[in-house]
Amino acid sequence: MSYRHNLHPRISKAEFQVFEELSKRNLTTGMVTQQPIVLKSTIPDFSWIEKRKAVYLDGDAVHKVGDEWDQEVVTLLEKRQWQVLRISYHAPLTQQRLGEIIKEIEEFVN
Repeated sequence: MSYRHNLHPRISKAEFQVFEELSKRNLTTGMVTQQPIVLKSTIPDFSWIEKRKAVYLDGDAVHKVGDEWDQEVVTLLEKRQWQVLRISYHAPLTQQRLGEIIKEIEEFVN
């Protein structure tokens, strides 16, 4: 099996040539290609660091259903073994909805 199997499927000829030379010089050990590096940050509304659980309250005044940013954050956190709970709500919270949210979070955390 050649080193070519380690490469991302969509690479330029130049990337291939550089990889080939790096491989000849034993510089590819521990290296990955085309790996995203996270340059974004997120601040969960509530988080349990030791349990690696994060909760976001998504009020409809600010969050759109299927928001691309929100989904990307969830994906990035899940890749780091976090569990994420997103809860949509319409403001102002009624006592009934507040109770539902608390129950949902309690089940998620436990």
